[in-house]
Amino acid sequence: MNFSQSFYVKPASHEVVETKVSLAADQRPALLGTVVSADDKPVEAALVTFYCSDAPATPVGALYTDEQGRFAFGPLEPGRLYQVKVFKSSNDVRTLEQGT
Repeated sequence: MNFSQSFYVKPASHEVVETKVSLAADQRPALLGTVVSADDKPVEAALVTFYCSDAPATPVGALYTDEQGRFAFGPLEPGRLYQVKVFKSSNDVRTLEQGT
């Protein structure tokens, strides 16, 4: 069984907000996974993008994998077909300098 909760918060300047979140049962599915390399090592910072098959040009969500290559996405709509794309660049990242 899945559990979820949602709420809003609008902190004021210099305010620390403390809260307690109670999870409620949620019947909606979620997708948990791990991205690994060809030699079965976890892939950190791989981009995982989710698309509905009936609207393949518009992503419904995107996230990056953690240090162990793990990701979690949801809630999903039961019975809906999703396409999941995973991308990891092996190129060095170039920093773009902004002029002042």
